[in-house]
Amino acid sequence: MRIVLIGFVIVLLVLSCGLAIRYSQDAGYAEEKLNSERYKRLVFEEDLQKTKQKVSSLTDEVKRAQDKVAQMEDVLNKTRAVNEDLKMRLDKAAAIKKNLDKRIEELQSLVLPM
Repeated sequence: MRIVLIGFVIVLLVLSCGLAIRYSQDAGYAEEKLNSERYKRLVFEEDLQKTKQKVSSLTDEVKRAQDKVAQMEDVLNKTRAVNEDLKMRLDKAAAIKKNLDKRIEELQSLVLPM
């Protein structure tokens, strides 16, 4: 009976050692997987931060470009207004010149009868 008990204890010890080794390997694999996941997460977060910075930079550039476009539109509108004013003045001057030429011809015809 004593031999059976010792045999049983030895078998139990061997099985315990086997299970301990097995669980140790599983724990090592799980830790390795966890570290891999952490690394991937860190890399992803860094990429996400870089992408956010790029988006922020591009947003700022778009805002600056929109401001420049708005300024250029203002300048264009002012230039159009000046051009319209100059055109109106030129038309008035042409009408006045035409009227003056007409009067000169009338006066010349009165002064110098043919």
